[in-house]
Amino acid sequence: MQIPPSPYDLTPGLLTDIIGQVMPEAVIDSVTIIKSHEYGDGDVSTSARATARFDYSDQSPADLPQDVILKLSFDPRKKGTDAWYCQLDGLFANEVNFYNRIRPGLAIEAPGSLGGHFDPESKRYLLIMEDVTRRGATFPSNLEEVGVENVKRILDAIAKVHALYWESDRFTGDLAWVETHLSGGVENHMRSVIPQEGIRSQLELHKFKRELLERLGTTERELFAGMCANKRHQASLPQTLLHGDLHIGNTYRMPDLSVGLHDWQLCVRGFALHDVTYIINTALSIAERREHERALLNYYRNKLIEFGVDSPPTSDVLWTEHRRAALWTLYIGWLTCPPESYGWETMALALLRVSTAVEDHRTLSLVRETL
Repeated sequence: MQIPPSPYDLTPGLLTDIIGQVMPEAVIDSVTIIKSHEYGDGDVSTSARATARFDYSDQSPADLPQDVILKLSFDPRKKGTDAWYCQLDGLFANEVNFYNRIRPGLAIEAPGSLGGHFDPESKRYLLIMEDVTRRGATFPSNLEEVGVENVKRILDAIAKVHALYWESDRFTGDLAWVETHLSGGVENHMRSVIPQEGIRSQLELHKFKRELLERLGTTERELFAGMCANKRHQASLPQTLLHGDLHIGNTYRMPDLSVGLHDWQLCVRGFALHDVTYIINTALSIAERREHERALLNYYRNKLIEFGVDSPPTSDVLWTEHRRAALWTLYIGWLTCPPESYGWETMALALLRVSTAVEDHRTLSLVRETL
């Protein structure tokens, strides 16, 4: 199954083949692309996206969604999608695996999937997901007041995921294929493509990013070494399934105020604070984060207990690991992010928040102890 460069080139036959992997009875008669979102639109980061409508054959199951979201590789023929954007195959394969093999077993709010496919030859992918806006979902950003209560709801959701897979025996069984923060396609990307084509190119292009590192008293080289050391350290701690990229832009709100999690490209096995720290540091203003982060860590710990984790990390351990985990939120989370992905203000505000957290927690000094 070859994935074409543009969503407008998708055929009912190809889409039927992909959906048929999880729903053999489904047959798509026609597909209409309502809108396509490409690189530079300010609302996509590593993948293109399109809203579409399917018409199914009369023999298909009656409850299949007509309105869907198609998530796929960028069109390589378009300006700006060269360089590291064309080297994301590890992330694509990983997200397809998540939606095909893990999402059906998760009892949380997250987009339902009609299947996905990664083509190892072209290194392109396609995911077919429900359009959660049809159920009233809205998507927050750091430009609005998210609030502590909404962060708690996000922690409710991710704690349920973490608890379900906390030190699970399945990681040596049916989930042995799940990647880690030490090896796999996602980590290969983090250690090769991002430092070269991602972060270094951003530091060359944007002087304010270079001076941000100067103000912190560090360099790209030290941040990379610290990231690797942190991941080795976290691998010695209790392991669970991570969302992997849990900033506020990868969540959504439902009308009942519950929250959903989307964009699982960086889903791996690792230590829970990787997720928890990222959402706290990106969702809240600097003042809110400083006032509430300790209480939120304890709130998360209590949720782990509620969801069945008998021996969660102590409050002291969570606080220390929260301080360490701030490094990733800076180095990978936003230093690598081009302004074109989310817009200048969103990127600048995120960088301000995560770099301030690194300063507040003396993260660099703490990480240097593990180098």
